[in-house]
Amino acid sequence: MRLQAEDVVTVGYLGSVALLVAIFHERIEGAWFHLTIHILWIASVLGLVWAATRWPTRPFLHLRTWYHVLSIPLAFRELHYLVHPINPKDIDPILVKWDWQIFGVHPTVWAEKFMNPLLTEYFQLVYTTFYFLPLVLGFLLWRDKHWEGIRASLVGVVTAFYLSYLGYFAFPALGPRFEIAHLQTKPLEGLWLTHHVREILDSLELIQRDAFPSGHVGVSILVLYYAWKYCRRAFLGYLVIVSSMVVSTVYLRYHYVVDVLAGFLLSIVSGWIASRLRTFFPNEIHPWSTNAQLQTKA
Repeated sequence: MRLQAEDVVTVGYLGSVALLVAIFHERIEGAWFHLTIHILWIASVLGLVWAATRWPTRPFLHLRTWYHVLSIPLAFRELHYLVHPINPKDIDPILVKWDWQIFGVHPTVWAEKFMNPLLTEYFQLVYTTFYFLPLVLGFLLWRDKHWEGIRASLVGVVTAFYLSYLGYFAFPALGPRFEIAHLQTKPLEGLWLTHHVREILDSLELIQRDAFPSGHVGVSILVLYYAWKYCRRAFLGYLVIVSSMVVSTVYLRYHYVVDVLAGFLLSIVSGWIASRLRTFFPNEIHPWSTNAQLQTKA
């Protein structure tokens, strides 16, 4: 069974959360259900790895490359049920204090002077593209059969997502739209889609303590880096979108500025870890390998 770097990160994350659930099971409703799900989840990942190693056919290789598209959002949704019971001490007051000490204002309140419906609409739509940025880059690299780029970006993005999730357990925070809503003097109003998009996001994500570090910033900056390195023709478009997204996280009151700074640090640490992991878990088999190569590696 040949584990790849992204598999190690996934299993490591699932195992870490399972351990937290076991330790704090008395606080968690349905703790044994979550433990069972994690055991089955880990078994499924290892089973897929075994099958792709035992029968390195294109369907198995495609599946083991793309299973993260389902695994990552499921892991995120699970945080709603686990983070607060495991660590009930939200750090929002600390983050509010840090923002004030650095800037002398509450950035989300200060940003009200620039608010207008068109800008709000734009930022809300840009903020939502976060969910598609890694997928679009993956598709572009896939179309070009750029296996090195796919491997690097896949490991980096998976690492950034799961590190940010672990960060939410350590530093739970709801964000300024909840913590300092009483200080805001103007509502966020868009044109046509802002309200509906926010409602859809809230219903899909549930109420999450996912402010610190900003996964939106950390993952998006990392994707921007991989676009520059492996898909230069897409870099300018990504630069515009990611730059706008970084601003939108504060403008839309989802994040404190210190969350954004932590997101930048998250991208650097995740990229470094990912590059180290790839040296320990190299992968020479990819979905475009010839039949002879697949048979040789089997």
